[in-house]
Order: sequence, then C-alpha cells, then structure tokens
Amino acid sequence: MGRPLAKGLAVVAVGIGALGISYIGYRTDKTHQYEQRVQYANSTIAKEQEQLADITKTIDSFYQEGQVVFLRDDLEETELAAVRGKLESVKVTAEAFQVQADDLDKEAETIQETKETLMKKIDLTEDKLTIQEKTNSLFESAVKSWQDPVNDVVIKAETSDETIGEIREDLKLMMLDDPWQKNITEYLDFANAQLTRIKDIQTTIDSLLKDGQITDQANYESFIALAESISQVRNTVKKAEFTSSLNTISEQLGYGSVSSNDSESEETSSDEGYDEDTATEEYAEDDEG
Repeated sequence: MGRPLAKGLAVVAVGIGALGISYIGYRTDKTHQYEQRVQYANSTIAKEQEQLADITKTIDSFYQEGQVVFLRDDLEETELAAVRGKLESVKVTAEAFQVQADDLDKEAETIQETKETLMKKIDLTEDKLTIQEKTNSLFESAVKSWQDPVNDVVIKAETSDETIGEIREDLKLMMLDDPWQKNITEYLDFANAQLTRIKDIQTTIDSLLKDGQITDQANYESFIALAESISQVRNTVKKAEFTSSLNTISEQLGYGSVSSNDSESEETSSDEGYDEDTATEEYAEDDEG
C-alpha cells in the first residue's frame, strides 16, 4: 500500500512542478510581450512627432499669412476633413498602445499636448469656416472680403432676426477676441440694418394703407419719408413690393404713379442714396398742381 501511495504523490508533485514552470513561462512571455509593446509605443510616438509637424504646416496653410486669424479665401471643407482624419489616426496615448503611461518616454507627454493643440486648431478653423458660410447665406452674393468689411452686401428676402441672432450666438460661444470676429460682427450689423429698414417700411405701409385704401396718416410728408426709405432698400424683391404699395398711396393722394426711377437710387456703402430734397421738389410740383 505504501509504495502506490508514494508513487501517486510523486506524480502529483511532478504535475504541480510542471504547472509552476508553465505559469512562470506564461508570466515571462507576457512580460516580454508588454516590454515589446512599450518599445513599439515609444518608437511609434517618436515617429508621429514628424507627422504632427507636417499637420501643423497644413493647418497653418488654411490661414492667410500663416496667422490663425483670417481663413484662406479658397479653403474647402474637404481639406479640413482630410487633415482631421490624419490627425485622428496619430496614436500618442498610452491607452492606444495598451501600456501604462509611466512606461512611455518623457517626450510622449509633450507630443500628446501637441496633438491636443492641433485638434483645437482644427475645431477653431471649422467653426470659423462654418460661421463664414452661415454669414454668406444671409446675403444674395458671397462676402467679397473678410479682412476689410465693405457695406455692399444685399440681404436675401428670407433673412430674419433669428438667423442673424443664431450666428451672433455662435460667435459668443467661440469666445474669441480677434479682427476676424470683429469683421463678422460688422457684416451682421450690415444685415441687421437692412432688415430693420425693411421691417420699419412694412410697419409704415401698414399704417398708411389698410385694405388697399389710404388712412388718415397718409399725407405728403409721410409719403415722401416712405419713398426716401424705400429708395435705400437693396433687396430688389422687397423694393418691388414696397414700390407697389407706394404707387397705391401715391395715386390715392393724387400724385400719380411712381416710376422705378423715383423709388430707386444708387446704392452706397452707407445704405443711403436717396436725395430727399430732389424728391421733395418733384412731388411738390404735383402737389401744387
């Protein structure tokens, strides 16, 4: 009995020893694999630094004169999407390589910060391009210059306070304080001024004309003031609508029809162009007659 028992114990001991050797081998292999991952991570991150330098140059090329203020005039969304894709593919974190952050080279942290900075630059560039596109959508033709605002824009008939207000809110969220934001705001002011004129004219017409008939408020002075204001409307659709109402008021006041030349004038950067003195002389003759 003793001999089989001893033999069995020996077999168990051999089995335990084999398991111990296997476990040690497994642990050694795992450690070796991890060390290889760390080595690969550090060498890859070092190479990614060159890629980040190229991406930096690309992002800088999106701006005029290499300054992160005014976008290049011909910048396309596809360019931004392409560089964002490249940047996102750059692996610089410990998690990306499944290693501990403490095992990465000291330079890795700096490279990670560089990537984060570039991501913020891309976000800023996209936000600026989006706001420029939204601002352009307010006008019948695209803005000619974002660097030097020119008040020659013409708002679309459907432009509203809400659409302008949304862009202003987007600007606030960007929390910038640069010439670009100042100029965008100036274009929004141009749009607001034109929209305010249109709304004021409509309010005046509603007070002078009810159900196709002039009211007690319709007189020579109110007619002249309305004609002067309509002359400064740049949107041709709105100007035509207002001129039609002005014609109705003119005819019922006994001044006859208003020609297109009477209600149109040369547009200027200040949204002024109607000569009130000339208009007064023209309609004074009719009034006296």
